[in-house]
Amino acid sequence: DTFSIFRHLCLDSHLCMQMWRPPESTLAGGFLMRSRSSLSHRPLNSQELPMVVQELKKQDFLLKVGPLKPSGLIVDSEGQMHEFRQDSEFETYDLQVLLAGDSNHPFFFSPLRVRLRFGIGNSVRNEGLPEIRLGGQLAFPLVSRDRQPPKVFWDTFKASAANENSEVAVTELLRSLRHFLLDPADYLGLEIGDGSPEARRLQTWCRDVTRLNGQRLEVIKKYMPQARHPGLFDPVLPLKKEWFHEKIWSFLNGGTEDWQDVLTEHVPGVYSFPLFKDEFCDTLLEEIFNFYDTGLPARRPNSMNNYGIILSDIGLEPFIDKLQELLQPLGAGFFPGPGNSWDGHHCFIVRYREGEDLGLDMHTDDSDVTFNICLGLDFAGAGLQFCGTVGTAEHRKHNFTYAHKKGHCIVHLGRQRHGADDITSGERLNLILWNHSSEFRSSLEYQRPALMMTLQCCYAWEVVGIGQNCGSFLLTFVLGYLGLQKLDTAGSQIRID
Repeated sequence: DTFSIFRHLCLDSHLCMQMWRPPESTLAGGFLMRSRSSLSHRPLNSQELPMVVQELKKQDFLLKVGPLKPSGLIVDSEGQMHEFRQDSEFETYDLQVLLAGDSNHPFFFSPLRVRLRFGIGNSVRNEGLPEIRLGGQLAFPLVSRDRQPPKVFWDTFKASAANENSEVAVTELLRSLRHFLLDPADYLGLEIGDGSPEARRLQTWCRDVTRLNGQRLEVIKKYMPQARHPGLFDPVLPLKKEWFHEKIWSFLNGGTEDWQDVLTEHVPGVYSFPLFKDEFCDTLLEEIFNFYDTGLPARRPNSMNNYGIILSDIGLEPFIDKLQELLQPLGAGFFPGPGNSWDGHHCFIVRYREGEDLGLDMHTDDSDVTFNICLGLDFAGAGLQFCGTVGTAEHRKHNFTYAHKKGHCIVHLGRQRHGADDITSGERLNLILWNHSSEFRSSLEYQRPALMMTLQCCYAWEVVGIGQNCGSFLLTFVLGYLGLQKLDTAGSQIRID
């Protein structure tokens, strides 16, 4: 457990985003160091945002726009979380758009989800322009793991913007973003092959991301003509009501049902509910087994599941995007903070049967909120054991055991310890959806439990004798990395049990 805690901390996606983020002056020197004049854009007010949305809906390079929604979570510069409030510094709105790719591009040939965050009044941060966050799994040149365009993109856009009208500028901004993602050299005014250091560096990065995206996209291209249910892969078609149980569909779409009539609370923070109808479970299973039958290569979800597949790797990312969006209100309602403002996911199938994986030891997930949906088949055993959450006194204490039912979903925090009992007969496949919120992961509420795990890890290293100074060195490194060198341990009541 000591090493898994350390691995979880160091490989956590939020920390990795920061640890491996390229410097902001990625292409410093030469062409990009010329002084430039730039327009400042008047911040939009909340009455103008609907007009921006209507203007965006007219653009043929945007396949889907909206709806515009209040931001579910805002984290300030001190790491404190805040809810949306009108007429305050926390009045921000989010808009999801689907940016068209280019069928001739080596990797950006499918639509890309993009989130725009608009600040109103005192919440404006980006000189009157919305903040941008890219969705999906694609890697792009110059785009770091925080999925935001680099400073050089913004500098170039502001220097070349033809209109200071913010309503028009949003359309220009998205058109420029697409240009930058499709051909960064052309957008930045660089000539690939001209021998300049910037051009050579950018050419190397373009080659690297093409190779990085290549294997996954090659599998998707080969599988698409063989897919049994093409509608699951369509990025524009909406989810179908008939796939879901009536009560949960109504509840998630603003119905008047009381949550106790839809969900069952087993222990605090762990809920289950019927989600997929049996017929839709069979549809998903048919698609999954069809992919297995092709013999195409598939990455495994993680080191603990040897026979599952990652759904984004076979082209089902659009379906998962829409499923996550449908489930977002439930996350926000039951898990404020980790359940808000999801902008990333890792979704995969786990398979348990005799001769393969039978079960799974107790563990936590690298997710903020986890949905676990049983698709079938016929099986016995394979209960899901639950303990407490990491950082609490009950984190190793068994709370209850959940019995999977076809089409039913169980939801919990990623840091809730759980494990799968061995299957005793038959075969079970589950769809696991890990949801990530980059906004929540920038908060102290997220980072301080990580610090507690580090303290426990350091203590364990000293106890087992790995090294006299190993734990102290690790603690000093992580404290410095998290910017908590001046943490008031007495005030925070940090204690190692």
